[in-house]
Amino acid sequence: MDPQEVSDEAEVVISGTYDFSSKPIDSEFIFQGYTFAVENVYKGEATKQIIAGIDMYDVGWAEGFQNEGGEFLLFLEKSDSATFLTPVGGPNGMVQVLHGIINNENEEIATYYADFLKTSYKNPSSGNNVALIDKENSDIFNPLYISVIALFAIAVLILLYRFARKGRR
Repeated sequence: MDPQEVSDEAEVVISGTYDFSSKPIDSEFIFQGYTFAVENVYKGEATKQIIAGIDMYDVGWAEGFQNEGGEFLLFLEKSDSATFLTPVGGPNGMVQVLHGIINNENEEIATYYADFLKTSYKNPSSGNNVALIDKENSDIFNPLYISVIALFAIAVLILLYRFARKGRR
């Protein structure tokens, strides 16, 4: 894909690194979602950590690249087959950056993304941007679930107390 087309299709553009030690989240397609530590936000909104997609077959080389000091400039979009944002056009939306320099053999593409990195950016927000977080994993913190769990725990404690009192008589 043409870099301008990748940029235009992206809903969110961020830079940072994947946390490959986190448990991947599967989707209906080849993408897996990993926690992504966001350093800069170039387009859209993102929190300090989001779940970002990566082709499951790219995890190995991407982890190796990060271990050498690399990071990614991600051009992300919503997908019908995943609960997290995925790179536009797969690998087209994952731009390798090594020590602030675009890592791409195509000079035209490297120049485009180098110029893109010079555009204005903002820091990630500290709030909870639900559109960027895996909904299945964040539902556990829903106040309704917490209330139900607390009531269940209280009921169990009351039953245990009653059985303990009956045993003493």
